[in-house]
Amino acid sequence: MRVDGLGCTIDGRTLLEAVSFSLSGGEALAVLGPSGAGKSLVLRCLLGLAPAQATVTGTLFWDERRVPLADRPALARLRGRGLALVPQAAAASLDPMRTVGQQLREVCVLHGTDSRPRERLAEVGLSHEFVDRHPHALSGGQAQRVALALALACRPAVLLADEPMASLDCVSQAELVDLLVKRCAAEQVALVLVSHDLARVARCCPRAIVLDRGRMVAHGPLAELLAAPPDPTTAVMVAVARRG
Repeated sequence: MRVDGLGCTIDGRTLLEAVSFSLSGGEALAVLGPSGAGKSLVLRCLLGLAPAQATVTGTLFWDERRVPLADRPALARLRGRGLALVPQAAAASLDPMRTVGQQLREVCVLHGTDSRPRERLAEVGLSHEFVDRHPHALSGGQAQRVALALALACRPAVLLADEPMASLDCVSQAELVDLLVKRCAAEQVALVLVSHDLARVARCCPRAIVLDRGRMVAHGPLAELLAAPPDPTTAVMVAVARRG
């Protein structure tokens, strides 16, 4: 997958400008930046879920296809088996009226994958009893694991993870990052991990792009960005990671 020149404006206000990156199967890329930098909006634009009033520009190159990022129906057709999302607020993304097992079966049927909810849950470290639980009976960490199971049940080529550790404690954050990397590597799924926590993603993402106010201010191997931050935004993030 390659993203070329992603831009997004709303009512004449530029929210994203000239964001470009690429990755291949099994690769992990971090999208870093402070709050409000446009990280989550990048994922929404790739999924064809930018705000209705937004004007989106740029191109997604997918295998041998060229998909304009303004073409929401074409992007919608990539959702599931192409691009899948692990949202930040996992509990809010689950249907409160249906069990975990029912939701997993629906996703598998919709995307033509094997419908084995217990195995899907085991892959993310949850026992078979969670099949019959409703979302209200899940902890924050358990809800994030269910959201990951739902995304991976689509058998996507690229997993988009939107700050999945944001609402978790430190131990749960470390466990979830390890799980993300392990599952994506096992299934050769490329990972785009959005975060503002450089220290956490440095463990799993060899490359990164850094956004500030919707613009790319740095990109490249994460080790090089850590060793010699090329801009003030990255320098601040490195300093915070070192203090932590």
